[in-house]
Amino acid sequence: MENNLIYKVYDFFNHIINPYDIKLSSVLSEKTCPVTGLDISMQPKNSKFLSSSGVKWYYENDIKIFNKILAPRLTDSFKNKDINIQFREVAHSIRNADSNPRNNTRRAIQKLLDEKDSLFNNMQLIEKTKLQEAGMGSSSD
Repeated sequence: MENNLIYKVYDFFNHIINPYDIKLSSVLSEKTCPVTGLDISMQPKNSKFLSSSGVKWYYENDIKIFNKILAPRLTDSFKNKDINIQFREVAHSIRNADSNPRNNTRRAIQKLLDEKDSLFNNMQLIEKTKLQEAGMGSSSD
């Protein structure tokens, strides 16, 4: 509990010095996007990531944050599309940033384990951290 207060004070002072720091959690809200670190209190309570409506909110209410943090997530193929499509694609990019490493690791492990002509048990060759990242290993090992 005491460390939590220290981190909040530290975040508060960092926010004053550099209000657009990507890694800062919001001092005013406990609800932040784990990928961007941005406040998502304007979204429904069950939201985990910044959604397209949250991206739109930043576009309408804080264009500096939108331009610095969210707009660079847009690929070239979507930069000339309708603005609502751009909001949706930025939100999609944010969700993918969380799930792609986990899914790619799981797929690579599964491919290694599915090899038909393997002489040995390949499971022993895989790092425990990678198994945990892929949701395939127990955290108590």
